[in-house]
Amino acid sequence: MNEAVICKPSPVKILAVTAAPLRELRNFLIYKQHPELLSERVRRQPTLSFDQLPSTIQEIGKVLDAEKCEKNRKLYFDCTKSQNQRGVLIHNVDAQFWVHYFRCGIGLVSISCFSGLASAEGSVLPLMSRTMADSYEYQWFTHELGEKYFQKAKPKIYIKKLADYFINRVNPNLISPYSIFTEEKRTNESYKFVQGSYDNLKEILKYAYFVCEGIKREKAEGGKYWISPHLTITCGSLKQLPAIEHSTEVFLNQVGALAIQKNIPYTVICESHFRRQENSFYDWIRKNKYHLYLNLQDEIQSATPRTKISAGFLLVNWLKKQGKDGEWIIKTWKLEVNKVKSFEHEEGVK
Repeated sequence: MNEAVICKPSPVKILAVTAAPLRELRNFLIYKQHPELLSERVRRQPTLSFDQLPSTIQEIGKVLDAEKCEKNRKLYFDCTKSQNQRGVLIHNVDAQFWVHYFRCGIGLVSISCFSGLASAEGSVLPLMSRTMADSYEYQWFTHELGEKYFQKAKPKIYIKKLADYFINRVNPNLISPYSIFTEEKRTNESYKFVQGSYDNLKEILKYAYFVCEGIKREKAEGGKYWISPHLTITCGSLKQLPAIEHSTEVFLNQVGALAIQKNIPYTVICESHFRRQENSFYDWIRKNKYHLYLNLQDEIQSATPRTKISAGFLLVNWLKKQGKDGEWIIKTWKLEVNKVKSFEHEEGVK
């Protein structure tokens, strides 16, 4: 290890992790199970496999072996008694790195910048607790540490090895390393569907558009009505789940949100050629966020009368297959009735 690097046992006795970084952990695990979304360097992190990805805070707590899960959606870890977590504090010039290794093969690193008078150690006194909240200065990673690193016997022997492991094995493979790394861009993809497809998503939204027209016609029969064919979808990333971001109609938003759960776009992570310096931070919102701007105008204009007539039936059948969320949309918007009226209207037009 470089002489400029100093490693110590973490002084934290209680580690609390809030909902925001835990949601990012789930997204991180999705990326790990879909390595095609990652850059070549990041793929070198160890891969974990789960029968089912943890989707709630309680399920994530079981994976990480948390001692407590509060109603305010926060996990607590007892760093002094537990043998399922090890922490090390790495000092490098004016930056201190909090590194937490969990026995299940998951790790968490957070960076803090202090002056020569202040330190990361002093920031946890006198409560000896630290909370990982919504911040740009942390990252999740995976590791392959053996059982000996989590045993209570002679923990100080392994402190330097834990720091060496992070510096030599983890940091070079982080999505945003705490060092200078340049790498040729290996993919030109902006996003990828980890489930479903772009065509399926557009097809469902097209049906929803025609049904939405019928609903508006029912409310203002004989009047003018217009629905925007433009929709914006935010791809998933390490900071957020995919979501429909903008539509002019509540109905399209609700159907779109459910369609995105079944056709899931995620941002492809590319190298950033980034260097962390002093108090600078990595802008995840700018770097790892991609939007799909949909314009259904061509599909709408080319749709035949039969397609418009069958849109209600096809959408309702699809919603019925989506469980409670789909049934709720059918009931709320009375789609079983509306699809019949839409059919009668189109027959009258012909």
